[in-house]
Amino acid sequence: MVKYKTVILSLAFLAALFASLSIAPWGQVEKQQPYTFEPREGLRMPESGVGDIGIEIFTIYVFPFEILALVLTAALVGAIYIARKEAT
Repeated sequence: MVKYKTVILSLAFLAALFASLSIAPWGQVEKQQPYTFEPREGLRMPESGVGDIGIEIFTIYVFPFEILALVLTAALVGAIYIARKEAT
């Protein structure tokens, strides 16, 4: 027997997901300045490359990053399944 609260929450989540995907500006690229960490006037150059790494992960390597997230999630679920106690 399916619980009605679960069905209602699932449908609400799917409706929100569909709404957010339908209003997203797919393919409409605005001309904007490229991401850069060049210092503006009066600012000093960043000392670490953390910002550069973040930009590369979320622009160039976004697909491998998402695949890695799925693989790690599956590994976590598998580890929990293996580690749980058997009901006897």
